[in-house]
Amino acid sequence: MQDPNTLCEMAIECFQEDPSRSYELFMQAAETGFPNAFFGLAELRMAGIPDGNPDPDAAVELYTTAAEAGHPPSMYRLGMIYSGATGLPEDPVLAHRWFLAAAESGMPEAFPEVGGMYLYGYGVEADPVKAFEWYSRAADEGDALSMFKIGYMYSEGVGVQKDDDAATRMFRLAAFKGVPEAQFMMGKRCQDGSEPGGDAVAFNWYSRAAEAGLAPAVFNLGTMYYEGKGVQRDLAKAFEMYEAVADTGEPDAEFMVARMLYEGLGVEKDVERSLKLFSKAAASGHDLSYRFMEDIRRRQNTQFVTIDGA
Repeated sequence: MQDPNTLCEMAIECFQEDPSRSYELFMQAAETGFPNAFFGLAELRMAGIPDGNPDPDAAVELYTTAAEAGHPPSMYRLGMIYSGATGLPEDPVLAHRWFLAAAESGMPEAFPEVGGMYLYGYGVEADPVKAFEWYSRAADEGDALSMFKIGYMYSEGVGVQKDDDAATRMFRLAAFKGVPEAQFMMGKRCQDGSEPGGDAVAFNWYSRAAEAGLAPAVFNLGTMYYEGKGVQRDLAKAFEMYEAVADTGEPDAEFMVARMLYEGLGVEKDVERSLKLFSKAAASGHDLSYRFMEDIRRRQNTQFVTIDGA
């Protein structure tokens, strides 16, 4: 019998052109107990090979066989499966067990998964200190989102002593790696003076985050256009950005769109639409919208009394 590793390599090479042959080669390798072969078979069963019908249950058995033999990718895949990521029944405890096994085996992809489980208490008792440790390991491996998470933990003192300088450093690293939330945080830090650059640099950071679709960044850009900070004042542009966020149901944005419609700022005045938006935001608990509506009612009542009295 050929070397199982060679068989697996051959199976991978012929997969695109002949999936059935790939399955046969993985089967031959699996007969030797080779963990990579069980992993390969599991991947094929999830994809519906060889009979065209995906078989998640069979795949889980194969992943488990490989994982119990010490195969980190299979451990990681089981973590994903039990976390509900593949549509199979969720089991947080088993998800944590297998993600942790993969992480302790040195698989970098599992580090942030374990960090998140400890941070949010998913499948295990919440432990911010352990979360910080695993996110740090992931960040050391270059995971940008983990860098952002560490920045957040430093900024709030979660799992580690609060350290604004360290938070900014991690936010900056993550921002340059393209994490929109980190770019947003850098924008805020430029605006509040804890990071140099002021409004002009803040505008650039918010713009990068907004291009990725981060709603808070779009809203803040709207405010910068509205106030003329860091950019030339442009009420029409401000309205456009506020409206984009308001369409997601965000009350602050609904309030600003309603206010601009009510006063005709950057858009044609539309009192009827304005009042609907004020009412919608107020109903969701937005205090400014509620007070604005009350002020409108008060003024209307005053006008009515004056006219009636005359």
